[in-house]
Amino acid sequence: MRLSKIKNQATSFLDKYKTQSPAMYAAALEAIGGLLIFDGFFGLPHPLGGQKRPGIFGSLFGVVFGIIFMMVPTFFNSLSGMNNLKATTTATVVSNHQLQSQSTTSSGGTTTSTTCQPVVKYVVDGRQYSQASVDSSSLMCSYAPGQVVTIYYNAANPTQWSGDVKTVGSIMKIFFYAGLFVVISSAFLFIFRLLSIIFGWKILKSGRNLAKTLPEGTNLTGTIKQIESEFKSFLFGVSPGQTPAMPGFNNQQTFTNQPNNYPQPVNNPTPTYMPTNYQETIQPTQVNQEPAPQSEPNPPVDQNSNPEQQ
Repeated sequence: MRLSKIKNQATSFLDKYKTQSPAMYAAALEAIGGLLIFDGFFGLPHPLGGQKRPGIFGSLFGVVFGIIFMMVPTFFNSLSGMNNLKATTTATVVSNHQLQSQSTTSSGGTTTSTTCQPVVKYVVDGRQYSQASVDSSSLMCSYAPGQVVTIYYNAANPTQWSGDVKTVGSIMKIFFYAGLFVVISSAFLFIFRLLSIIFGWKILKSGRNLAKTLPEGTNLTGTIKQIESEFKSFLFGVSPGQTPAMPGFNNQQTFTNQPNNYPQPVNNPTPTYMPTNYQETIQPTQVNQEPAPQSEPNPPVDQNSNPEQQ
């Protein structure tokens, strides 16, 4: 994301708070400035749980990683001595030894790779040599006994030779240029993040200066948290309060800062595996209940009657 785009987003988001109270505008400045600084250093996580953007520390890691890739050819040539194999001559293949190695795949299986290390005889400065190559390669498996091939050897030590120097050199160049690309792209990211941090610090400083002019005891903490959440959604193009889809829940509802405001299950959701006419063919079971018997009321008592006559 370009710095100009972030500046435009921050400015357009702040515009709606300029016409409101100074407290709201100060809270917006502090919220946006703080988020830009955090984003510049560490990168903001996506509101819906996606991969977060790399910060300035991520760019530094990319520079170091790219330099290591660029140094791979140097380390390899120094350890193998391939950079000294510059002289050429013809040689006759005496034998060719196959080397097999096994490796475990991600699925738990094994794969077998085959490389070859031929032995050739050749003459350098009138002296005959019969030596195996300093390396093994699958490309040298095509060498057959009696075949005449071109080899690269070390003029200072003719016993060191290889027939696959050009291929190895091409592979090492891929490592170098891949590392160079990572270094350049990470350097641009570092500059971009640094400028974003500076821009965020200016906004944050303006908000703090404005907050100092507010009445004593004004608390902006809750407002800042709310605006931070809205601006983060604005940066990633997410509707405020949008949540990841969850089966069995009404995902059109939104979260607010009110407690216990969680998404409620959809009323009587129809399972996706149920036929459309299934609910139409099933009727609710009717339970017939007889009314409870009512007791007869006691007969009225005649207040004028003689108790002895009753």
